[in-house]
Amino acid sequence: MAEVPYLKKISRKSRKGEAEKLAFIVGNDIIIQPSNLSTSIRKILRAVKKDKKLEDQLSTSVKKILSAKFDAGLNSKTNIDTDNLWRKLNSPKALLLQNILTQAAITVAKNSSNLIPVSSLENKKFASLSIGKMEANEFNHYVSKYANFQKISVNTLKDTIDLSKKIREVDLLVIALYPSAKGFLLQIAPIIKKISTQHQVIICAFGDPEDLRFFEDQSTLLAIYADDDLSQKKAAQIIFGGLPSHGELPLTIAGSLMEGQGFETKKQDRFSYSIPEEAGMDSKTLEKIKVIMRESIDIHATPGCQVLIAKDGKVVFEHSEGWFTYEKKNPVTDETIYDLASITKVTATLQTIMFIQEKGLIDVNKKISFYLPELKTSNKKDFIIKDILTHQAGLWPFLPFWSQTVTDSSLRKEYYSTIQNEDYPFPVADDLYASKSMKDSLWNWIIHAKVREKPTRTVFDYRYSDMGFYILQHLAEKILNQPMEEFLEQNIYEPIGAYTLGYLPRKKFPASQIAPTEDDKLFRKKLLTGYVHDQGAAMHGGIAGHAGLFSTANDLAKLGQMWLQKGAYGGHYYFKPETLALFTSKQYENSRRGLGWDKPVPSDPVGPTSIYASSKTFGHTGFTGTCIWVDPEFNLVYVFLSNRVYPDMNNNKILNANIRPRIQDVIYQSIFNHCQN
Repeated sequence: MAEVPYLKKISRKSRKGEAEKLAFIVGNDIIIQPSNLSTSIRKILRAVKKDKKLEDQLSTSVKKILSAKFDAGLNSKTNIDTDNLWRKLNSPKALLLQNILTQAAITVAKNSSNLIPVSSLENKKFASLSIGKMEANEFNHYVSKYANFQKISVNTLKDTIDLSKKIREVDLLVIALYPSAKGFLLQIAPIIKKISTQHQVIICAFGDPEDLRFFEDQSTLLAIYADDDLSQKKAAQIIFGGLPSHGELPLTIAGSLMEGQGFETKKQDRFSYSIPEEAGMDSKTLEKIKVIMRESIDIHATPGCQVLIAKDGKVVFEHSEGWFTYEKKNPVTDETIYDLASITKVTATLQTIMFIQEKGLIDVNKKISFYLPELKTSNKKDFIIKDILTHQAGLWPFLPFWSQTVTDSSLRKEYYSTIQNEDYPFPVADDLYASKSMKDSLWNWIIHAKVREKPTRTVFDYRYSDMGFYILQHLAEKILNQPMEEFLEQNIYEPIGAYTLGYLPRKKFPASQIAPTEDDKLFRKKLLTGYVHDQGAAMHGGIAGHAGLFSTANDLAKLGQMWLQKGAYGGHYYFKPETLALFTSKQYENSRRGLGWDKPVPSDPVGPTSIYASSKTFGHTGFTGTCIWVDPEFNLVYVFLSNRVYPDMNNNKILNANIRPRIQDVIYQSIFNHCQN
């Protein structure tokens, strides 16, 4: 079997029919993509008439083809059932093979600077240059799954004006060459070569690999051979180590790009993006999740939501449904950022507590007043850190501190201003800022806040509380001698590539990318978009131990995958396995909780998780309608994000309809069904 376009390049035969004739002469039975069918047939017939051996070869080829058709049952006419034809042609088995073949073909033709796979993400600026395609393409979509990319498209030479200025601060530039750029590739090649002297550059040829001949002196080249969505998706994963590369060049392109050349690259422990069957899950079963997501929107449990499922390090389901609001103006996408609410407890504060515990800077079995002497004269002097983490210290679940800053439903001027300045630096909502003394006032109120009562010589029972995480944030920042948000950004979020995960999203992202939460009628009296929903966290400048984080499902799941991988992700280690084992294990017989983490309630159909979740499962839910659950037994990460509090936080339909656990049920059912099949 021969492909004529490549044969033309190898043979340098440009006359019509010559490459096709050569393909037949060298022994191919089938010729793909003949450029001129009638001329090709005529030339092959002339060759056959002149050479008896070629006549015998033709007969042999015809017999082989007819035999193959007979074996396929094509000798008898059958009526084809066209019902569900698309599904039959695109069966999970066929899609799995397509994924395998596409990945296997992609070739790292040069990697002399060892840029692939990209290992370090911190302190780097990335840009993608799409030549011959608009910036909204599948390749850009998937490189953005790994890092924050500036995206630029070049479709004419005019688009290169001021290009150097646009990418001046970029560290790594990924250049995608699409087939439609062929007409001006010769003209743009010198511009790219000049750019490459100022930046690290990876060049990807999506189509004709011979386009790489213009760039053979570059250090990092990929031949992808096609510009379909799957090829673009796989190429992005190879660049960032989500997938390995084993491809080889099928032809010689230039002196340094020889036939058979290809550099193997290894997979790093970052996410890859595939189909459910590659991770031992049934895709048809997972489709039921979309039905539940649509149900949540139809019953007005939430205007929109995201679901992400990763198994064995592969993201096998990522779906967005619905809208930012019930007005249905802005659809939810996988780039929509949500308020995580109490998931902040485990993704922010708990990460710092695990870190300082691991480094021996604290002991969770000691009293917190040992580290915070100001508590020694308070009613919290005997609180053990472990009891605070397990919500068994006796703290009240919630105290409305915001009401102390309001008089007759009006915000008090000593606490708030409509203008941001040195005296009022902390953002609370649009055009509303808190006093610089607010954090000190909050800490003083927390120190003197009442605690629950209990009988003498008894221990406190489990009672979920936000209050402990105000205290734990204060503890972490004192021990680290650094604001918690800075520590997390520098040591976890940026290195892991979770660039949407963080506090104060309006500083980095437009409001149009962030799902709004409540239309707050009591406290801030505004629609909240990109400002933390929780009132206490808002008073804390949007950065608190119990709430304040925002993220997409993809970036939140990266953190979940790091926990699942016992503290490792992307070739870096963030925690020791024994640290995660300690914090994620159940601590008391009378409580399901780990240290900070929530865990399943065994055999409880109305518990926070699916009844199928293993006892090793850990995670957390959030008041805004969010959750993340990690199940080491099944190697699973499950993320659900929504803004169920829009426009009213009293909307509990997502709880009443049991939306999140029902979706998790389907995840396990897909594993069981795949095993049965």
